[in-house]
Amino acid sequence: MTEKFNQLGTSTKLLHAGQIPDPTTGARALPIYQTTSYVFNDADHAEKLFSLQEPGNIYSRIMNPTVDAFEKRMAILEDGVGALATSSGMAGITMTILNIAGAGDHIVSAANLYGGTYNLFKVTLPKYGIHVTFVDSTNPEEVKRAITTNTKAVFAETVGNPSLNVLDFEAISDVAHEANIPLIVDNTFAPPPLCKPLQHGADIVIHSATKWIGGHGTTIGGVVIDGGRFDWNKEKFPEFHEPDESYGGLVYARDLGDMAFIMKLRVQLMRDIGACLSPFNAFQLMQGLETLSLRLKKHQENALALARKLQEHPAVKWVSYPGLEDHTAHQQAKKYLNDGYGAIVNFGIDGGLNAGRELISNVKLWSHVANVGDAKSLIIHPASTTHLQLSSEDLKTTGVTEDLVRLSVGLEDLEDIYEDLNQALFQATGHQPALDQDDTQKMLAQAKNSAIEHTDEGPRRKVILVISDNNTTEEMKPWERLRYRIITLNVSEEKHALSEYMTPQSVKIDYVYLMSDQLDSVELTDILKGTDPVAVLASEKVASTYRQTEKSFLIL
Repeated sequence: MTEKFNQLGTSTKLLHAGQIPDPTTGARALPIYQTTSYVFNDADHAEKLFSLQEPGNIYSRIMNPTVDAFEKRMAILEDGVGALATSSGMAGITMTILNIAGAGDHIVSAANLYGGTYNLFKVTLPKYGIHVTFVDSTNPEEVKRAITTNTKAVFAETVGNPSLNVLDFEAISDVAHEANIPLIVDNTFAPPPLCKPLQHGADIVIHSATKWIGGHGTTIGGVVIDGGRFDWNKEKFPEFHEPDESYGGLVYARDLGDMAFIMKLRVQLMRDIGACLSPFNAFQLMQGLETLSLRLKKHQENALALARKLQEHPAVKWVSYPGLEDHTAHQQAKKYLNDGYGAIVNFGIDGGLNAGRELISNVKLWSHVANVGDAKSLIIHPASTTHLQLSSEDLKTTGVTEDLVRLSVGLEDLEDIYEDLNQALFQATGHQPALDQDDTQKMLAQAKNSAIEHTDEGPRRKVILVISDNNTTEEMKPWERLRYRIITLNVSEEKHALSEYMTPQSVKIDYVYLMSDQLDSVELTDILKGTDPVAVLASEKVASTYRQTEKSFLIL
């Protein structure tokens, strides 16, 4: 069935491509070949392997059966001729550049980049004599002007970070190919099935598999995929058409054809640098691939809905998400991305740097980590973390502003991640949107969903304070069945007891159920201050008796 993988749908490839049941044991799941080395059949077999006359396993730094299955699946998913897994996405980018460039060479790169890549290009590569010019990748003419005689590649991201601009593959690949150099694309933010850059003109694709491919924040890894379309047999790339004496005079472009780039990357760069992926991590990443299609759908549904909600939030100055019609890259995204716009949402918080830091300090459900692509929702303030090393000039170049907050939207219920952001935005800025009918109905549904709060001290039954004029036994039966603890205050008989609830309570009150219209507004306000409930439950008639309070009325 291996030869038919390319005819299958993406979801099927994610589950089956590059792997068959283990021929020895019949194991359906991918075995973890946790070994450093492999026994050769005889001296002749070893010689053929080491001279690359015959494919096979020599040492797990260069090749491993578990890692090989992951590489094959990624190559098939991206429509490439071959792939090489690496210890991280940054290892993949570094080795890719070193595979084609050396001292005195030059790279043209989009300025809008992941902070780690920007530092590699701006600080580290120049130490080895490789210089990088940063350009606006939305302007093909600027890219073209930056290319010189010693330029070895154009580098960009499918979805730029943090602008979330979508690369115009056709325009930029045309510029690169006119100059006889490859287009290298980091496709981390738009893994298949969302985008396949090789089908749009890219020559080499790189992923930080740590992100959506792994999908659970457990595994570091990277992968480089070769499209096999670029002709390396050019004077500009002498290392591909000159003999490699370490392999008996092998000439990569001549002897390996479409596999020249990826084989040189494996048997030369990986051999010497050793930034290989472990078998266990390859197994973890294969597990992630199996559910990638399903996860991406949910990630993207949540991201688009959250972006629309944030557009209406008074504490938010701007929202950047390619799925929004007013985003500068919306049409480009519709052209190159398939059935979605990614899971990253960026926004500007009112109050700038200090408000951004305060927001981070107040989220509870969102995780403050330097990662994206987890099943859980992640948040970070780049100016004070991932891009902290950059100067103010570099921050401007990369598009990172002091008010920028980056969200990697996870798989949780949308209402939960929005409400957590909402309360944190209120803490940071003092702004919160007015509740509409949908919001109050959701809060009522949450109240009816569970009467148990799980705390560090153990489970706690939630409490409803009932303020009424008469017996409430029948009305409260549904809430008792949910296992709420009910405290009843009969105003007609115990009005003197109202004052007890106008000061902070030793018993936490979750909801006030208001059945009486005999309170004055001052009394109600004081009770709500003292009990600080999540919301007030009331009938339409009772709620209309009182002027608007700071707490929301949930109409029953």
